[in-house]
Amino acid sequence: MVILDTVTTKTAISLPDDLFREIERARKRAKKDRSTWIQDAASEYLKKRTQAEEEEAYFSAYENVPLSEDELAFDRWRSEHLAELFGEDRANRSAKKKR
Repeated sequence: MVILDTVTTKTAISLPDDLFREIERARKRAKKDRSTWIQDAASEYLKKRTQAEEEEAYFSAYENVPLSEDELAFDRWRSEHLAELFGEDRANRSAKKKR
């Protein structure tokens, strides 16, 4: 069995009273101590932020690359054959939204 030591750093932070009360309510509902709750919240925030940044970079790069002729042709075909793909009702609703 390998035991890894985790290095921790103590820090003091200032929070507005209302935010502190919200954190206290949330951590008590989760039955976690303050340090664990804040560690989990910070980790979740960083993970979501990283994912959002990766998605933004992906879409930004995709927007900078023009569609190929095949992709443009498929888009035209899909527009012309929407009713066949999804049924008349859905195609009609989609056409009305474009107006």
